[in-house]
Amino acid sequence: MERAPNRRKLYLAFIALALIAGPVDQSVSSSFLVGSPLPAFHSLAIAAGAAAIVLAMAAAIRRQRFPKGTEWTALLLLILPQWCLVPIGPNAASLPLLHLGWGTALLLSLAAPIWLGLLSATGPLELEVPRTTVAAAIIGIGAICLSLPLDVTAVGWRQLPALLLNVLLGIAIVASWCYARPRLSACPVLSAAAAYLALSCVGYLAFAGAYERGVSHAPGWNLSWATLIPEVVTLAVSWALWFWLLRNLSLAAFSMRMLANCAATLLPGFLFFGLAQWRIDAAFVIACVAVAIALRATPAREQPVLLGLADS
Repeated sequence: MERAPNRRKLYLAFIALALIAGPVDQSVSSSFLVGSPLPAFHSLAIAAGAAAIVLAMAAAIRRQRFPKGTEWTALLLLILPQWCLVPIGPNAASLPLLHLGWGTALLLSLAAPIWLGLLSATGPLELEVPRTTVAAAIIGIGAICLSLPLDVTAVGWRQLPALLLNVLLGIAIVASWCYARPRLSACPVLSAAAAYLALSCVGYLAFAGAYERGVSHAPGWNLSWATLIPEVVTLAVSWALWFWLLRNLSLAAFSMRMLANCAATLLPGFLFFGLAQWRIDAAFVIACVAVAIALRATPAREQPVLLGLADS
């Protein structure tokens, strides 16, 4: 039987994922997409497919089995809400009535601990979520909001349907974690990550066919290895860590991942500009403290009342 990792290992993996999925991925992906001669979805499909092959080879070398039927279902449900976000994303050209500004979309993506607490408190999930985690998430989101211009977080009356849809998809993403976690507990991490990236590749190809038609006749299909390899490595490592943390970390702590990623993206500005941008510095410090508090939170002393909403 596999031993549960100690807290130090979990925290190091959590920090590593925040740094890789935050500032590292931001820099690597930007360089990859800007330097690619192909449209975005085609480029992302190639990178995801290559990362899936790398992880599948690593799993085969370690003689790990590949996902079975119910595990594939769990992986598909994990990625389905992410696919639904693409047509209504800030950079999408279709369905303009369902678009939110990138700032509002960012803040909603950080609200996973709140949605998890809501699902726990209202009864659909038999899951204990510490009140401290929800409070830390609210404080962290407020800190990130402090670093954003006011115009990118403004929401008009016409955007209320888009706001509601994004909230529902955010709840669906959290629910997919709760569904997939027990069903992927026996699936090797490398195999699960490889399968997920393979599904991502299929999704990107579908969106490429829908939004980037005619590109197959375009010249200059040669991708630069100097930008492709870092993108593939970043994808492979980050998703392997993601699935390892999903299996070993509590869902309440796992739900703070996006806030940690966002705080990590503020780290370069904090290091290079010092106290010159006090709002960003304050947002970084407060968000880091909020994540640290949430990681150490435990529901043991807060039960049987979940979030203060359930009956005694």
